[in-house]
Amino acid sequence: MKKWTISDLDKNMVRKLGALYGLPVFTSMLLTIRGITEKEDIERFFSQGNELDDPLMIRDMDKAVERIKKAVVSYEKICVYGDYDCDGVTSTAILYSYLESVFANVIYYIPDRNAEGYGMNMTAVDKLHAEKVKLIITVDNGISAIDEINYANSLGMEVVVTDHHKPLDILPKAVAVVNPHRTDETYEFRDYSGAGIALKLITALEGDAFSIMENYSDLAALGTVADIVPLCGENRDIVKAGIFNLENTERLGLSSLIEKAGISSVNAGSIGFKIAPRINAAGRLGTPYDAVNLFLTEDESVAEEKSNTLCSLNSERQAIEAKIFQEITEKLKKYTELANDRVIVVSSKGWNAGVIGIVSSKITEKYGKPSIIISEDGDVCKASGRSISGFSLVDAVFSCAEHLEKYGGHPMAVGFSIKQENINAFRKAINNHANENEHMPLASVKLDCNLNPDTIVIDMVNQLKNFEPFGCGNPKPVFGLVRMKLDKITPVGGGKHLKLSVSRGQSRLSLMKFSTTPDEFPYLEGDTLDFAVNLDLNVYQGRESLSFNIKDIKLTEFDTEAAMYELQDYELYKQGTFKKEIHSKYPSRDEFAALYVYLKKNPKSLYTIDSLCYRIQGSGVGVFKLMIILDIMKELYLIDYMREADSLYIKIRDVVGKVDLRASQIYRKLEEDINNA
Repeated sequence: MKKWTISDLDKNMVRKLGALYGLPVFTSMLLTIRGITEKEDIERFFSQGNELDDPLMIRDMDKAVERIKKAVVSYEKICVYGDYDCDGVTSTAILYSYLESVFANVIYYIPDRNAEGYGMNMTAVDKLHAEKVKLIITVDNGISAIDEINYANSLGMEVVVTDHHKPLDILPKAVAVVNPHRTDETYEFRDYSGAGIALKLITALEGDAFSIMENYSDLAALGTVADIVPLCGENRDIVKAGIFNLENTERLGLSSLIEKAGISSVNAGSIGFKIAPRINAAGRLGTPYDAVNLFLTEDESVAEEKSNTLCSLNSERQAIEAKIFQEITEKLKKYTELANDRVIVVSSKGWNAGVIGIVSSKITEKYGKPSIIISEDGDVCKASGRSISGFSLVDAVFSCAEHLEKYGGHPMAVGFSIKQENINAFRKAINNHANENEHMPLASVKLDCNLNPDTIVIDMVNQLKNFEPFGCGNPKPVFGLVRMKLDKITPVGGGKHLKLSVSRGQSRLSLMKFSTTPDEFPYLEGDTLDFAVNLDLNVYQGRESLSFNIKDIKLTEFDTEAAMYELQDYELYKQGTFKKEIHSKYPSRDEFAALYVYLKKNPKSLYTIDSLCYRIQGSGVGVFKLMIILDIMKELYLIDYMREADSLYIKIRDVVGKVDLRASQIYRKLEEDINNA
């Protein structure tokens, strides 16, 4: 279940934009929804993105340029110090290849994810000193390397920091600190990726933005999309130009990778879901040097070898993720107290620390809750977490600092290390923090607007193309199709997907629900449903047709938001921390009977909480009562039942004779709680 919200729409502004600039209504509507209403902003939004603003306006950029040029001219040994993720790898390749092109004495260094961790470290500094490096230039890291940079300085090396992460209260003592998030920064645009900052640096060094964009925007686009920074302002310009150059790339390695990834058309989606994961796989399971070499090689055999390596590592990464994800979901089904927590915290030995962040994203998406996955490897364990909008996970983690070794992150994602003996205490502490709120924020789907099915035409998809690239800060539009009757459910793709035939009035549409089998689909033909969809275009044998990709579904007549809050109340009650009045939560024998009779007459392997409540809604059973009744029925051996997020696996058992509800400890406990309230 997810809460649906819809964007505000100023219809007067829609009409104004159409009249002033001759824009179609659909385009004017989307621009208005996204707050792009000034002439200058509209022109830039729809521009080809071949120019960048003056990089020397960024604080300390002039100092960085001066020091680097001095090192190039005097042939001092320079090290580009990067990071192992896609943003860090592309940043490294951008700066290294540029410096090599101007005949600098340059090497690059990327720390090992498992052995060294993120950012600069003392051992690496010693290695570079032994190699007679005089100038270290960090990309996508360095802003928090206070001690490491002091140490480098003490060894006679100098450091230029280029980074985009949030600074600490003090800046490192480097020759230059180029970071748009500095508190004293006045440059207007600040939301670059590390690759974006590297691109700005070489633009300042070269003094020619056009040639830099032509030669390096492909790499910068990869880093920008992969790091999920907002695709607006200069980031949008970088990605637009980069996608064009990627489609016509002369980099042998990238061309090979695009081919082996099965990409027919490069866009932000194919970068984010096909190219970036393969590059990231090198740092997670192999060595990021494979990815850098892929970008830099001019040898076709090396290009093919490295692209094969990255694809193989990515397949391995997917298998590892799937295994960990399955283990976690099984653990949450078995240990319901973990699943009922407001912040899911799970740990185990043998989980690869390089992929637990991705798994956390999937757990958060499935359960609609913040999650933290901990890899138990030795005494000090590594953890990664993801959140939902409205709950600052970094604040929650910081509130539990006494249990942690190192920690950092932002509201939507965190990483930290923790001693194994402190994991249980941490889990309790972070959930106590979450329980300070009456309710947690609800997982949500944001709609741009609702569409009238009578007015949807192919030209809308053509207009949508002008809004690409889509991504963070400029998401692919999601539209609502409401009060649609579900006429027919048709399995397709060997039963792995569903085609849903729906109607409203005279309108007939076919919608696609991918990765859902008939057994996993909880709705029935004849139901009236609301659909959240993306609009796309299908081309088959030269004929174009509209395609609707379903993002979410809800029952039109069901109050999903109220149900989600009731589910939170139930989980609090199961944890023993529910503090509100509960007299109305007491289930009657008739309500037990209503659910039991429905289950017996309508046996299915899978139900969902919302659909089951809806089917028996005339009985007065809400979500809290539904879950309590199921728990009691299971305790009394009336059913076998297991919950997995919003899914309910229920099987009726053969029972002889009447069942006494008061034989249930859960029932008696609820009765006692009500009497004591």
